[in-house]
Amino acid sequence: MEIKEFGKENRKKIMLIPGTMMCWKQFEPIIPLLQKDYHVIAVSTDGFDGSKETTFTTAEESADQLAGYINEHLGGSIQLVFGESFGSASAAALFINRKVRVERLIMNGPQYMNFGIFNGFITWMIPRSQYSFLGKMERAQKKGRIPWMMKLFTRTDDKSMLSMFAKMPDNISYTTLKNCMKDAGRLYKNLENYTPDENAKVSVWYGGKEPNMKKAVAAIRKVYPKAEDHPFPGIGHGEILSFPEKMVREIKKFVEDENA
Repeated sequence: MEIKEFGKENRKKIMLIPGTMMCWKQFEPIIPLLQKDYHVIAVSTDGFDGSKETTFTTAEESADQLAGYINEHLGGSIQLVFGESFGSASAAALFINRKVRVERLIMNGPQYMNFGIFNGFITWMIPRSQYSFLGKMERAQKKGRIPWMMKLFTRTDDKSMLSMFAKMPDNISYTTLKNCMKDAGRLYKNLENYTPDENAKVSVWYGGKEPNMKKAVAAIRKVYPKAEDHPFPGIGHGEILSFPEKMVREIKKFVEDENA
């Protein structure tokens, strides 16, 4: 795991957890804006820290590692944890972690990955497709197109997605991708084990073009009944990162709103 800190002089702390195949650099567009007002902690989880020494296992293990870091370096509490895409699983696990205090949670694009009888095939196929893409990244950049399978799940503009993938870390293993896919498939089953919290300050972000987000919001509201439903019309999965000023405005609004 790799952790970078910015704006340490600021009192309020925001932790950013990236999505599958990404490291802390996924947040480079917004860090310079956030660090003006917040102490920003940007994370590369195990398996995505660029080394050959770590492998992603589960969101819960990532959350435990991050809780340890918060206790040791950040005084045991932060104002917000932001989970991007699959990073929402680790963010949610950290939010519910009783070892630290996390005031607010944003889950951006926590897609509902339960496909019924197709679950076995999807769990087998997606990590293989992702791992294959790692070796074809240079070709994809030259063509200016992402693979059709990624397009199917993200509904994202090719330019935005390729700009994001240009910041992928080195040394991503197939085992890491397979474990991420397993965890993504059980995210909402895990949520069912959490005690419902009427007072939790949670916001669910997603691009208006993303598939399966209505099911995701409904499942999250079983645990966090007052979770905010926050779509961004006209864009796809993770594409809000291509609009850093807007993204930072929305983060600030959520962090500072006493009624949120």
